[in-house]
Amino acid sequence: MRRSRSRTRRTWKILLVLFLGGLLLFPWSAAEPLNVISASVAEIIRLPLTAISLADRTLTSGWAMVGGLIDLYGENQQLQEELLRLRVERNSLKEMAAEAERYRAVFEFQQHCPYPTVVAQVIGRNPTNWHRTLIIAKGRRDGVVEGLGVVTPLGVIGRVLKVHRTFSIVQLVLDRDNAITAVVQRTRDEGIVQGTEDGRATLKYIPPLSSIKAGDVVVTSGLDDRFPKGMLIGVVDQVEQKVATPFKSASLTSYADFSRLEEVIVLLAIALPEGQGANCYTRVDRSEDGG
Repeated sequence: MRRSRSRTRRTWKILLVLFLGGLLLFPWSAAEPLNVISASVAEIIRLPLTAISLADRTLTSGWAMVGGLIDLYGENQQLQEELLRLRVERNSLKEMAAEAERYRAVFEFQQHCPYPTVVAQVIGRNPTNWHRTLIIAKGRRDGVVEGLGVVTPLGVIGRVLKVHRTFSIVQLVLDRDNAITAVVQRTRDEGIVQGTEDGRATLKYIPPLSSIKAGDVVVTSGLDDRFPKGMLIGVVDQVEQKVATPFKSASLTSYADFSRLEEVIVLLAIALPEGQGANCYTRVDRSEDGG
């Protein structure tokens, strides 16, 4: 019995010594297994952490890009508005320059014209081809009366057909019911300029022996009281002579562009008879008033 007890005590002592020795040797012996375990755990943890970091960087970069696009859109809108403003301003300046050039030509014409004149803006056009007319913003209160000649610095436009208090209707030289005495500048042959159904000007009743040809300039003859002598009407395009009439006729291209008229000049004077002075004129009677 005693021998078994002593054997049991010896066994526990041996186990205790082995246990204590194991504890002393454990850090060195377990280092490698722990390293393997920690490396595996670190690898497992690294993957989600890397994914989270990548997602964070992606979101940050995406928000930065979105913010940049928003700023870029705002800047683009501002640039578009600035460009539109500059275009409007440029068009306004071009319009002002064109208007200034037109008025400069009108002013120069008035300076050299010995007759009193009034400048009138074109405010309307007849939309039909039956009567080729303009509406101008000058009327009876401005001294305009029926029958006065209407011109531009480029040439003859027509005559005042009807007058109201603040506006007037102008019958163009292209109207077939209008007629202006004219002369071919080179040959001195006389004729009558009238409009045609297709809206062109034609010089009629040219003497059959006239040497008129394409390119000849046609001007006012001064034989009526609407236009002074020598005002441009147009240039000859083509000459023809019909069998039914002994006279020649010639189609004309007007110097004035009737489709782009914005201002015209009304001649407010009638030339005095010959012998009373080349620069003398008589004003139109303005005594008539009313609506």
